[in-house]
Amino acid sequence: MPLYEYHCRPCQQRFELLRPISRSEEPATCPSGHPGAARAISTFVSFSKAADGSARAMSAGSACASCASGHCATCGIR
Repeated sequence: MPLYEYHCRPCQQRFELLRPISRSEEPATCPSGHPGAARAISTFVSFSKAADGSARAMSAGSACASCASGHCATCGIR
């Protein structure tokens, strides 16, 4: 069963639910009990091992959300 992310507007909480694909677009109730949370867009970055043993981000842009270079001391990506 896929894992989906949802966002609750009243409490600004993001949470995940395991749901069948057929129920992925249905509103969800957040852990605080607010009904009507909408499905959120999930983002991810995958890594591969380079020939020198370092990790290399395999994303379509910067691997670090806080900088444009993809090499950020705060997120540890080198």
